[in-house]
Amino acid sequence: MQLSFAQETPHVMNIIAEGIGTISRYVWYPELHPHITCLLGPSRRNVLENQPADHLHHHGVCFSHGVVNDHLDFYLYRDKRNLGQINLVGDLHTETEDNVAILAHDSEWIAPDGRVLITDSRSYRWQTLKDGELYLDTTISLRPTDQQVVFHPTNESGMPLVRPADWLVASHGGVLTDSEGRCGEKEMFGKSARWIDETAETDGMLIGLAILDQPSNPVQAHWFSRDYGPLSPNYNYFTGPIELNVGDQLDLKYRIFVHAGAGDLDRINAEYDKFAKL
Repeated sequence: MQLSFAQETPHVMNIIAEGIGTISRYVWYPELHPHITCLLGPSRRNVLENQPADHLHHHGVCFSHGVVNDHLDFYLYRDKRNLGQINLVGDLHTETEDNVAILAHDSEWIAPDGRVLITDSRSYRWQTLKDGELYLDTTISLRPTDQQVVFHPTNESGMPLVRPADWLVASHGGVLTDSEGRCGEKEMFGKSARWIDETAETDGMLIGLAILDQPSNPVQAHWFSRDYGPLSPNYNYFTGPIELNVGDQLDLKYRIFVHAGAGDLDRINAEYDKFAKL
């Protein structure tokens, strides 16, 4: 399935699948973190929720963190003195080849006084598979600019945050599982696992969204998993602060697998094994 890019506005890029139309959307308004708002699975229904009324800071897929250094906040949207911004800088790079589309750019994490505290380089890779299934690979490299940076443990974090659509989540009838056979928030919250999956029925089909950890990441994911929605491999909430000195770099890689059928343990373990070899 041929993929292409189409710029909708100066701050919105659509990912187009031949014969279907927009299957994903990337947004980078200056007042919002760069994020993905749409991801269509086999049913051609969006598997992501974006800015629900009670959590406007929850985007479909985004990178952000709520307590950096002296309580600088790059996560919430509210009028307060310590609120920073994450802004795209330079050019947006895109490339496509057949069923693969790649989008990459640099970002700056800007403190309220205008200082650039962190720079990052990030990329997103969409790959369509048979029967409408797809991969979304996310990669980010974070670097302090001129001083030590500490990401303090907090639940207000997404590295990345993934907010599944309401029709998909456990509190609305979905099934939340992980690679260790656990099920639901009470069993899974804060536990380490190779992957996490949310599956539900829509239009007579079972559709799932799995997030796969990469073994090259510094620490195995400890999942911030809520039955009502947000999912994140937010390991430092459970394992302690991340300290980066000038010259250090934090590299994180994850795969989102949108699939048809149940979140079968053997199948997603096989998907994890493929991703682990990259």
